[in-house]
Amino acid sequence: MYLDAMHNSLRTFSRREALGLAVGAGVGATSATPAATLNLQDPRDNVYAWCKTWGTLGDAAVYGGHEGVFFAVVEDKRAIPLVGYVGFGSLQFKLLNNGDALYRGKDATFYTDLETGEILDVWDNPFTGEQCPVYPYVNDRVRTTMLQDYPAERFATDAYRWEITIGNATSSREQAKTYRGDIGQSGRTKPFVLPWRRRGDYYLLSWDWMLEVVNPVTPEGWPLSSTGPTINPSEHFVFFVPAAELEDRSRPAATMLAGFFRQTPWLPWMKMGQTGIEGRLFANSHSYKTAGGLDNIPRVVRERLERDRPDMLEAPDDWEPGPIGSTWSYYASVVPPENPEYEVKK
Repeated sequence: MYLDAMHNSLRTFSRREALGLAVGAGVGATSATPAATLNLQDPRDNVYAWCKTWGTLGDAAVYGGHEGVFFAVVEDKRAIPLVGYVGFGSLQFKLLNNGDALYRGKDATFYTDLETGEILDVWDNPFTGEQCPVYPYVNDRVRTTMLQDYPAERFATDAYRWEITIGNATSSREQAKTYRGDIGQSGRTKPFVLPWRRRGDYYLLSWDWMLEVVNPVTPEGWPLSSTGPTINPSEHFVFFVPAAELEDRSRPAATMLAGFFRQTPWLPWMKMGQTGIEGRLFANSHSYKTAGGLDNIPRVVRERLERDRPDMLEAPDDWEPGPIGSTWSYYASVVPPENPEYEVKK
């Protein structure tokens, strides 16, 4: 209903009004109508606000970028920078009549030289002395559903922020289609109410993913690349969103800036599976969705995609559901097993 009202409002604008009131080309237009206050204790308004923060409710996808550095911590040694990483996402949501929202997009992450910022195709592993081919993460079908209520086992909270574990790196497309009816063992649900904080002219929001899932890069199939039968990566965001843009229901999207932290086991292309070196990776970065056009995509990423995967720069054209991918599931799909006798499970 919010989306219908918003679209009806936008259709009434003249071209002159739309041009005069636009803030951030490609993100959305503002109107002269006073901003409607959000009720951020209401799950429906939380879904609505999240969609505008992460992506857009408009008819065309918007584009965001991220850039940062991966560090390694080995045993009790100090952290050392290993590689840069840089990527993009196309982001679009559709509100459903029940208040849930569908999400569709594409995303990709590449790894870069710390000095030049250029994309790495081969990485000199400082721990083993090996030259390792570098595999990016590329996903041309990112799909999920944002729900007004979540299984209690998958949506827990503490005093400071929501802790979210949605989906599974190895879930199939058929499983993804039936996720809406999966409410966990207890049957209890929790409302999608996030810890928004209004500070001056901005909303602040913490958002965390913490996973513990079966590793698609199995030790049996990829003994050199795999760090074990399970992986437990997590991602942690802190968003900064202009309050006026988020509250203005005539805008399909709001400007978003974010700090982003990630921690993972060794990435599979680093070939650390049998080194016996105990360590982990963490990354700091910034994410952003400003103007919303293709210029939001970092230069090196856009150039590489124009060369190798121009289809990634085209917006999705369907809302069919599918599983959320991962660095590990992509690696297992493009790198043949190191063990020639291993049969990959479909």
